[in-house]
Amino acid sequence: MTIYWSYDDLLEAVAKTGVEVRILGHTVDGSPLVCARAGGDRLPAIFVTAGSHSTEHAGVSAAVELITHLDTEHQVYVLPSRDPTGLNGYARALSLGLGGTPDCESYDQVEDILRREGKVLFEEDDLILSLIGEYGYTCGRPSGDRVCPQWRMYKRLLRLHEEEPDRFDPLRGRRVWMVPGQPGIEGAGDFGRAYTLIISPEGEVLHINRFHDTVWSPIEPRAAVDLMAEIRPGISFDIHESQNMDDRYWLSARRQMDDEGQQWEERASRRVIEEIQAAGGTLAEDGDMPTGWFDSTQQAVFWLDATRRGEGLNLMDFASRQYGMAFGTEMGMYGEFEHRVKLGMVTVQTAVSVFEERYR
Repeated sequence: MTIYWSYDDLLEAVAKTGVEVRILGHTVDGSPLVCARAGGDRLPAIFVTAGSHSTEHAGVSAAVELITHLDTEHQVYVLPSRDPTGLNGYARALSLGLGGTPDCESYDQVEDILRREGKVLFEEDDLILSLIGEYGYTCGRPSGDRVCPQWRMYKRLLRLHEEEPDRFDPLRGRRVWMVPGQPGIEGAGDFGRAYTLIISPEGEVLHINRFHDTVWSPIEPRAAVDLMAEIRPGISFDIHESQNMDDRYWLSARRQMDDEGQQWEERASRRVIEEIQAAGGTLAEDGDMPTGWFDSTQQAVFWLDATRRGEGLNLMDFASRQYGMAFGTEMGMYGEFEHRVKLGMVTVQTAVSVFEERYR
């Protein structure tokens, strides 16, 4: 399975599939947000996307593979990467603030750039937040405990927003890029990606997989929402990965708007778990269930309730409320890359087979 270390490589792979490709908009570095039209002509349509968190790259590779490997008569729309800038890496993100692409081969180099070229807004231990030009940048070193620095920095920024909200005034409405710091994870690395945060006009610390239900919305979530309004998908997928699950898999399901839809969501969930096990996937346990806004009905099926999270709707929250069946996949990022891609593909292919039964 291909790891796309540049967005141009991904675009080339999508073009080689021979399907119709549309541009939905352009990100801040000029990269086109592309959607591939595959499948047949039956409705309702199927929507597949990945890469809102650029460090979760197996989902991106799975989405590209599904363009030609999702066998269905229904219309298929694949948006393989929702963060092209982040996919291109931390040096590319830094170039937007610096006006030129720097060397990003060590943490010493990056820390020096953030201190020398920017205005340091926060520094604690090995975590730095700096404003360079129009954008914010953070750097933190791996701690050796599998808790990547971007996650520690994200949590620290959330606490900082609660404790000293005025500190975020220079960043309101701006993007903040974080180093991934994931050397043990295939498809990420220390600087091979840039994890994108966006500070809302109110100062909230969010990421690209938010803003789907807000008036103020960056281009990446806006493009996905506009596409869904056009195609009105009957089933939607957002392929994610989890750094906290080693090699364990879980399915993020959504409550449906009516009893019939809920029954089909549950049926698809059960079938997906059966096929994940058959494919050699290791299932998460109930004790692995994240935080307090999920419920569990069977092993490795966790139902997300966005009203309890309080950060706005992610894309699958939005899809389930507006259109129908919706699933997020979570593969443990410390599994083998090819296996992670396979589990993402199995999830979509299996749930689509149940979806086809519904509309047969």
